[in-house]
Amino acid sequence: MRFVASATLKRFDLRGLLERWERAGTGPDPFSEVILTPLPGLSAPATVHFVREHFVGRSRIWFDSGGYYVQQGEITYEDLYGRLMDWCLSNRWAEVYVLPDYVPSSDLSDDEVAGRIHATIAVTRLFSRELPEDIRQKALPVVQGHTREQIRSCVDAYLDMGYRTLGFGSFDTTGAGKDINILTRRALSNLEFLQDLATRFDFQTHAFGIGTPALIPVLYELGISSFDSSCWIRTAGFGNVLLPFLGRRNVSHGMLREIGGSTYNAESFATLKAITNHECPFCQSFEQLQDDRLDQALHNLLVIRDTVAALKRGVNALTPAIQTIIGESRYVRLRMRHA
Repeated sequence: MRFVASATLKRFDLRGLLERWERAGTGPDPFSEVILTPLPGLSAPATVHFVREHFVGRSRIWFDSGGYYVQQGEITYEDLYGRLMDWCLSNRWAEVYVLPDYVPSSDLSDDEVAGRIHATIAVTRLFSRELPEDIRQKALPVVQGHTREQIRSCVDAYLDMGYRTLGFGSFDTTGAGKDINILTRRALSNLEFLQDLATRFDFQTHAFGIGTPALIPVLYELGISSFDSSCWIRTAGFGNVLLPFLGRRNVSHGMLREIGGSTYNAESFATLKAITNHECPFCQSFEQLQDDRLDQALHNLLVIRDTVAALKRGVNALTPAIQTIIGESRYVRLRMRHA
């Protein structure tokens, strides 16, 4: 399983992160695979230019479709089609091109969801026909749906189009802007169903927008090929840090009044670092970690990298303490109840 790090950031942040990593980072490059939304107006042109200048030849680069911004009402689905096609035809430097999808958020009616699934399949078919062969071979269609029938409709259509890697985008959503993906019983059922189809029909799967390292063991157990996440940088914006196989906790205690949640102090953080076998250059000083957002982000990025690496080494290589943490995860318990 591969981790694809979000690079849809401000150029200033990307530059700072890259400079710090190259100065102090250790181990495999966490920027070996990155995803960004490249469309002007949705992502700053300076950021896209920076990614092209500094990551081409270094990273496997994904172009996201911008479907998230349709969901947020910042662009219409119709406008997305033309702008994304123009961009793809003019920029041949990515390794993966995510095709446009119409995200059915959790608050829509059944008829509205069905309409968006139909639109996603129809537009994927049209978009694919217009793409030149060199880009089409790198394209990734997105499976959407709130029912197994809708998931199967997407899969059947995409396999008929010749695709052998499919993305899963139908996590349920929460937050004021419906912009945070969550794993509910329904989403887990659909993801399991998609993975069953992947085994039967021999295609690979990618999970979009994973929000916590605690979910990664479930993805690994299901056999998901890859996933992307922006939680490493997004959660740092609120003073939160991650640890392997655990959810976020706050270290910038001054923000707790605004965001709520659990906290770390120096002692509890050191204890859980030891239990989860995490150590990196960006969390050696708890006091500096508390005050430095970019150190928080790089620490979080390495936590996700190291979580994936630990799972790849095999369950038997995990310490009993980590196996207990995984077993107590609400995502793992949800899957056990669902099974």
